[in-house]
Amino acid sequence: MVISKKYFYIYSLIAVFIWIGGSGPALGQEPLSFYGAINKTLENNYQIQIASKSLEIAENNNNPGAAGMWPTITLSASQNNNLTDQTKPTARTTIMNSVAPAINLNWLLFGGFSVKINRQRLAELVNLSEGMMAVVVENTLQAVILAYQRALLEKETLAVTKEVMKLSYDQYQYEEARKGTGSGTTFDLQQARTSYLQDSSTYILQGINYRNAMRNLNLIMGEEHSVQYTLTDSFKPIEHTFKLENLFSNLESNSQILKNQYISQQMLQYDMEQSKSQLYPSFSLNAGSSYTLSSTKIDNAARTNADPLYLYGNFTLSFNLFNGGNVRRSIQNAKIELEKSQLETNELEKQIKMELTSTFDLYNVRKQLYDVSVENVTLTRMNLTLAQDKYKLVTINSINLREVQLAYLNASLSRLQAIYDLMNTYTEIMRATGGIVQEFSDNKE
Repeated sequence: MVISKKYFYIYSLIAVFIWIGGSGPALGQEPLSFYGAINKTLENNYQIQIASKSLEIAENNNNPGAAGMWPTITLSASQNNNLTDQTKPTARTTIMNSVAPAINLNWLLFGGFSVKINRQRLAELVNLSEGMMAVVVENTLQAVILAYQRALLEKETLAVTKEVMKLSYDQYQYEEARKGTGSGTTFDLQQARTSYLQDSSTYILQGINYRNAMRNLNLIMGEEHSVQYTLTDSFKPIEHTFKLENLFSNLESNSQILKNQYISQQMLQYDMEQSKSQLYPSFSLNAGSSYTLSSTKIDNAARTNADPLYLYGNFTLSFNLFNGGNVRRSIQNAKIELEKSQLETNELEKQIKMELTSTFDLYNVRKQLYDVSVENVTLTRMNLTLAQDKYKLVTINSINLREVQLAYLNASLSRLQAIYDLMNTYTEIMRATGGIVQEFSDNKE
């Protein structure tokens, strides 16, 4: 099929435009290193800021007043006006006006240790909020690491597709020169043109993939999508030799998910103790003072004034003798919830160990796949060089050359994907064992 020169030049112009735009830092772009992206994320990420606000709320609630340790004091005042018009047994009219300020204190002196339990529970809520924030930081840190690596992957893929496109373009120019001298054929020329257009399309689409990966990185860093960066780090894996028994040890001591589960379990323990506190009597104080300034006028008699001061202090001791078994039922339910939480904890411990074992195996497999992919790129690159020489000697045709080009392209893309996959499993192992923050956020530029 003869391809129109109009479409050929349109694709060529678009590809060259992206080629030039992607060949180096554009005007106004800022350099962005791997750890620079991590630092920006830790400072600006919205999910981390939201978790920080939740922690602030938990810290504000962790005080004696919220636990019920202090009394409640209220100040009030009332102003009353009454008119009584009496006709029997004698007719008279009474007008009374009064102002009565008062202050009242209510204080639970003893509530079955409920205040102490509330204080412990509020402190544990702070620990849980800190743990939840730590999980958000770990997940966000993993997200920005993979987003940066994904952007590098798309950037390197763009470079590979550009290289293959250039090879196709050189082949097309070679066939065009041969056709001009009469030694080439129209079929070979159209085959070369088709290959170049296909590679140009691949390169153009890859440019979109790269820009979308950069926008996703901006989102995680808390930046506007229009801010442009130039990635400065090279795309290479972090290879490490893990021992499964060491990973299990780190998991048991550092896993934030397990720590949060243990805190949740402790809070259920406090809930059960709170239910048991209802078995004890409560002892409370109600004290206060009121002052009434009143004025009374009866018919035409002189107005009389009064200003009594009242002081009171009352103690109340109450004990729940029976309420339909609700207290016992509440205690039983709290015990069941605690037992259920223990089962969930046991399941979680086994589940995350199983997942860690699977990730450990996958990491070792991906290390082998990466080594294979590196060797495969070397071999396909050598084959491509040999094929180009043979093509110029007319010992292979354009179809054979194209197959070798695609083999090189696929091998290069497989190597890049192997690097990303290896980084993916590495960060997952570090996150699961609680070491991702220490591994990456402590490396400051």
